[in-house]
Amino acid sequence: MTGLVQRLADFLVELHYKNIPNKTLDSAKQCILDSTGNMLYGCCTAVGEKAKAHIKAFPGDAKGSLVFVPGGDSFPADDAAFISTLMARSSDLDDGHRVAMGHPSSFLIPAVMTYGQVMNANGKEMLTAVIAGYETYIRIGETINPSSYRERGFESTSVTGSVACTAALGKLYNLDAAQMKDALGLAATFTGELIEYQNDGSMGKVLSGAWAIRNAKMSLQLALSGFTGPEAIFEGKKGFAQAFSNHPKPEKAVAELGSVFKISEIYFKAHACMRGLHCAIDAVLDLRERFHLTPENIDSIIVYTTPFVGRLSKPCPRTEISAQNSLEFTMAVALKNGHIASERVLAAAMKQSDVFATAQKIKLVMDPEVSAFVQAHPSCWGSVRVSVGTKDGQTHETFVSLPRGEAENPFSWEELKQKFCRMTENTPYQPYASELAERLAHFEELSAPGNLYHPWNESRITHNRRSSHKKGR
Repeated sequence: MTGLVQRLADFLVELHYKNIPNKTLDSAKQCILDSTGNMLYGCCTAVGEKAKAHIKAFPGDAKGSLVFVPGGDSFPADDAAFISTLMARSSDLDDGHRVAMGHPSSFLIPAVMTYGQVMNANGKEMLTAVIAGYETYIRIGETINPSSYRERGFESTSVTGSVACTAALGKLYNLDAAQMKDALGLAATFTGELIEYQNDGSMGKVLSGAWAIRNAKMSLQLALSGFTGPEAIFEGKKGFAQAFSNHPKPEKAVAELGSVFKISEIYFKAHACMRGLHCAIDAVLDLRERFHLTPENIDSIIVYTTPFVGRLSKPCPRTEISAQNSLEFTMAVALKNGHIASERVLAAAMKQSDVFATAQKIKLVMDPEVSAFVQAHPSCWGSVRVSVGTKDGQTHETFVSLPRGEAENPFSWEELKQKFCRMTENTPYQPYASELAERLAHFEELSAPGNLYHPWNESRITHNRRSSHKKGR
């Protein structure tokens, strides 16, 4: 009987742009738009600068052609991939999947855009590679989650991401079915990362994607050199699903493979913080708008939830990454500002004593009713009921089970383009954000998508616009 990894490899090798449904292509372009905005934002952040400084201090192999990264600098491909994925992750606004967990765009889009430049891939080829990566990520993630992340403490972005990134790069490098099987098997064999960083706000969070890309590139090269991977890596007694999950479901890797494309289940973020906090933030923003709440007229806030959300109780975060993982602090920031549109909002709030004072008003209660709801609806793991008491004696309450941006409550193309334009503010790309967003929305028409990172100017845009018009005649 053919193993699961070979069945997945066969699907990936036979995946061609012309056979992909339009809805799936549309979802992939939304993922590219959203992640590119995150990368452009990241090129002007402290994390982005730290990534470039690290590479300059410890450069990798300088052989081969240079490729562009967000901001317009050029580096050898492996170094460029490292820099780009840290830029993509720095904003904490990257997409995700609520069953597979983690954030696939933070490494898949940087990897495809980087190595796509190396391979001179066009828009259609890159789109196909992106879809291959997302399909692999979600399917493999569902074999081990939510227990791998929630109960065992494994970081899905890296654990599952290594395998998914291998699938995407395997498409770009045109691996055959045997090579793809071996590359996937090797990537799954050597993957891993822990989420202990959530407890102290250290920087493992922004490095997750870099590990996934590095593992994927090595696995691909080994497979091309004839090294083999396990035949039963996903379902074996000592395999991936058994090792990383308390409740392994290896059959999920190939369920409805080829007939259902799961990339359309991806969510997009409105708030620059951990996804597990978004229901609570949406709840407090809803009450803020409906009842004109301010930090000054609030007496108390009670969040009724589950231990999974409750573990994020950190009313006094000490680092920006810790702030991104703090329930009380992010709710207080949202209540004051009406949004958490970027990590800069959180960074500024770290210096505001009134935000910390509001955070102290927020109390958590582990609620049996909310727990029962989550048990009946496991994918709604961020569910909360929020009750706000005001100083005039009134109480306002709301329940949120799914935040904005989920497939059941999606952002429109226009909303995603608006987010993209916000992400380019204070970057070299701000004057051309709308033009760039439109080009990304028609990604399949681009002959050299990697050149989007090249420093832009008006003459360049005009030339590209004329070229596109000529092509369409």
